[in-house]
Amino acid sequence: MQRTIDIGISPLNYNPAYEVLDENETKRKGSLQYTLRKLSETTDRHSPYLMRGLHHSVHTKSHGLISAEMEIYDNLPEPLAQGMFATPKKLPLVMRFTTVPGDILNDKLCTPRSLAIKILGVEGERLSGSEEATTQNFLFVNGSSFLSSSVQQFLSNLKILATSDNSPEFKQFLSQILQATSKLIDSLSGGRQRLLNSEGQSEPNILGETYFSQDPILYGNYMAKVALVPIAPTLLALKDKPVDISFASDSQKKSVVDFFITNTAEWELRVQLCTDINQMPIEDSSVIWSEEMSPYLPIAKITAKPQIAWSPYRSQLVDNGMMFSPWHGIKSHRPLGSVTRLRKMSYEMAKNANGMTAAKPICEPTNLDDLC
Repeated sequence: MQRTIDIGISPLNYNPAYEVLDENETKRKGSLQYTLRKLSETTDRHSPYLMRGLHHSVHTKSHGLISAEMEIYDNLPEPLAQGMFATPKKLPLVMRFTTVPGDILNDKLCTPRSLAIKILGVEGERLSGSEEATTQNFLFVNGSSFLSSSVQQFLSNLKILATSDNSPEFKQFLSQILQATSKLIDSLSGGRQRLLNSEGQSEPNILGETYFSQDPILYGNYMAKVALVPIAPTLLALKDKPVDISFASDSQKKSVVDFFITNTAEWELRVQLCTDINQMPIEDSSVIWSEEMSPYLPIAKITAKPQIAWSPYRSQLVDNGMMFSPWHGIKSHRPLGSVTRLRKMSYEMAKNANGMTAAKPICEPTNLDDLC
């Protein structure tokens, strides 16, 4: 596909000096490890499922497990033709739609939704811990800002979850507050204008949502945030459209499965390049980068054809058989910032724990034949 873009901006070259290691990161590692372990144990006690594909304190409940193909655009200008996107090609991938909280919550509840993609056949110098694989992971959330901007705040939020009343009523209340707060931030900063109340208004269909990396990544010679934007008319028609809550516990899953019985989905992968380190910091993920300073620019298209979008069999392969970590990929797209450095620890803890307890080891796919 031909796509020539005059990006009209001057992206800032990456400099190691932009990554500022907060002294609290080192001091609080022990506390973070304890909190993450306690949070995971709490989630296990309240979950009827054994989930091991992710660090299972969050992202436990999946709504869609989809095989797709990414087409990297041809004729990308130099700032966009970076890392795995330097050469036009088509690559297979897996998409995993989930709910962010670790609890298996009712789909009536307002709560952040997430999307992880695992791209196969990616060439390049690997990040530590993923040397034997040829996959690249990207993680997204349906909100453009990460609420925890610092080490201390991130740890404090986790401690609240790990030590609070873990009854279903409390978790439902907490999920409503988290979603309302996230969407309020987006609204005040020029994002989507829709706010959901906490009195049972139905959640929108997750297939109509735009998903953001929130945390920046290295983008070859530059720094960027990434977004996945629906472009197919069938997906655009689902924007802000409520799901049918008559299937309350799995309304989102049913909506995804029903859609993919006959429909093809298309999203566009876009990057927002950093042009000003002061106004677009990489160490504070709560700051939403201005799209007036640097718009999201298209680099690839993702297409998913009709398929069985969720099944117990696929769940065993993806939910229980794969790990989705932003630290699993090539060095050209290394995660940046304090929050992602802390999250790396949680992924490593989960991988070690899952490897010791799982009957079937977590593995990295080389093709999607098993998902057919």
